[in-house]
Formats: sequence, structure tokens, C-alpha cells
Amino acid sequence: MVAAEEFNGRDLSFEELLSEYDYAEPRRGQILPAVVLETRRDEVILDVGLKRDALVTRKDLSRLPEEVLAGLQPGKEVYACVLQPYNDDGDLIVSINKALEMEDWLRAQRLMEQDEITEATVLDINRGGMLVQFGRLIGFVPNSHIESIPQNTNPARLRDTKEDMVGRRLQLKVIQVETGRNRLILSERAARRAARFERLSELKAGQVVSGRVVNLTDFGAFVDIGGVDGMIHISNIDHRHVNHPGDVLQIGQEIQVRVDSVDVERERIALNRKAILPDPWSVFTGRFKNGDLVDGVVTNVVDYGIFVAAPGGAQGLVHTSRMSRLGISTPRDMFKEGDAVLVRVINIELERKHIELSVDDVTLAEQESWLFRRREAERLADEINPEDVPPASDN
Repeated sequence: MVAAEEFNGRDLSFEELLSEYDYAEPRRGQILPAVVLETRRDEVILDVGLKRDALVTRKDLSRLPEEVLAGLQPGKEVYACVLQPYNDDGDLIVSINKALEMEDWLRAQRLMEQDEITEATVLDINRGGMLVQFGRLIGFVPNSHIESIPQNTNPARLRDTKEDMVGRRLQLKVIQVETGRNRLILSERAARRAARFERLSELKAGQVVSGRVVNLTDFGAFVDIGGVDGMIHISNIDHRHVNHPGDVLQIGQEIQVRVDSVDVERERIALNRKAILPDPWSVFTGRFKNGDLVDGVVTNVVDYGIFVAAPGGAQGLVHTSRMSRLGISTPRDMFKEGDAVLVRVINIELERKHIELSVDDVTLAEQESWLFRRREAERLADEINPEDVPPASDN
């Protein structure tokens, strides 16, 4: 049995003596749980569970957000990062701010390991990329990882593009965390790629989705359908013949489309607008019959006649033999695409879905009446002052 010994006027056992000297020195960078003991004007005293208290300096306190600073009252539990195990006065100097930063480093590490997307605000730019606010840390997005900057962009446009992004919140992925070197690298391109892959995986052929037209080319239209772009081939934009997508659609226009196919690996989506539009043939046959007059629009002029679109989009042919009264050598001498024209339905072939139209079978009186109505409509439209038109709703 080990006899008790006296230590500083107290009788202590051998085990208690060991406990008195069993003291682990704090290490620089170590994160310690702490409790606020005292708040002074220029410093805060913390109990960090060691044999001596820790000191938070005025410099560290000045870096804390106001809400954190206001909460540093006796009894408040916080974390502290060891800056100096011993300063010149022998004090243990710790930082609450560094401990909070360490939480952000750990969050960044977790986001990188779990391959998750986060958000950060662009603070500033430099030659190499953009600086973003990640909690209490400053992260860096290199130029090569900014999605909106195409490769080989000239320096002037590159800078202008980045300057326009200052203040914006971006979706990003953490791609490099080096606490020792104070390096936090993020990528917008990787985040956008992940978001596109997720969206592509959700899409199924046959779905009808809403989207926004973002680009028009000679061969089709590109539509943003929730973070990914799909293409409508020019042949699938409308039931009627389309010479250029811009004749039917506008950039920024909201439309509905059907998903025809999805290639996840190649990130390609085929869309179809025509498939969900009302069938022009059904519209036509439900409204017109043989002998009816049609107020149409010329959609195509060929050597053997003109194609005319009726209201609803169905197209019929006026053969040259049905426009002989005009006394023209070729259809192009009289008509061009976009012209309004009054024609009569001569024959509807249901099986072939073919419509024969005629200009010759429109009487002179019918033609004059139609022209008068058009001129009156145009005159009334010109007389209307937009400022005189009341709003459709008071809301």
C-alpha cells in the first residue's frame, strides 16, 4: 500500500500525485472544447480543460462576427484553436476565429469526399480566376473551371465575363483542400456537369417538359429544360414547313416540348415541339369542308403552285391550273412567302391528308370583300393609341 504524501499542504495518494503531473502539453493547431470564464475589454479567458486557462486576444476578437462576439458570455461553450502553447508571458494563446475556420475546412473536406455541390458568392477576380466566400474561408475558382467562359476566350472578354459574375452565387464543387497550404479550390464546371448528369438521368423519352429557348440555328432550336439544353430539329418545330426556327420561335420564349430521346453519356437530348401541338389536319377537317373560303398565308412557292397554311397550320396546294385567272407566267411572279391570300377548298382527301385549294374559284366580290375587311382591320389597328388601352387587370 503506498502511503499518502503531503503536496502543498494536502495529503495525496500516489495516484493523485500522478494525476497532478499528468499534463499533456497543447499543440499548435489543436482544436480544444472550451467554456468562457471571463470577458474583459480586450480579451476573453477560456477554460480549455487543462491545468491553465487560455487567452483570446483583442486581435482575434476583432475578426469575429458581431453575433458571435455578443454571445461570448461566461458559461458559453465554444471551440478554440491553439496558436501559441506559451507566449513570452507564458500564456496559452488560442483563437476562436481559427476554430470557426477549421469547421469550414472540415465542411469543405466532407463536401469533397462526398462529391456534393455547394454554393458560394463571388467576391473578386484576378488573372487566374475568381475568389469566392466559403463560410469564413476564401476559396478560388480557376478560369478553367468557370463554366460560362469558353476555351480560348480573349483576355478582354475573359475579364469582362468574370467582372459580371462578382456578387453572384454559384453552384460549385470542392476539388482540392490543403489546410496546411491554406488552399481551397472549387469548380463551377464540375458542379454544372454533375447537375447536368443528374437532370439527364431524370429525363425519360415521352415526357412533356417546359423549357426556355436559348439559341436558334439554321438546323434547329436549343431549349433549356432545367439546367440542360436539348435540341429541337427544324423538322420537329411545327407542323407547317419552317424555313428557319426564328420564323416560329424567339430566344427567351417559354415553350413546352416532348422528350424524344436522351443520351446521358454524350449529354444529348432530342426534343419535339410539333408532337404536342394540336394536329392541324384534325383542326382543318373539323372547321372546313369543300367549298369553304380560307383566309390563309403562303408558306412556300414552287414552280407548280403555292402552298397555303390555313388557320391551325394545315397546308393545302393551289396548283398553277387553279390560279390561271391571274394571268401570270409563274407563281413567283405574283406570290411570295408570308403573303395573305384568300382561297377556296376544292377537295379534301382524307386518306392522303391532301387539300386542294383554288384562287380561280374565289369570286371577284368575295375577293373585294376580303380585301376591304383586311384594310379596315389595319386602319383600326393604326388608330388605336396604346396609352388609351386600359389594363386587363388592376393587380
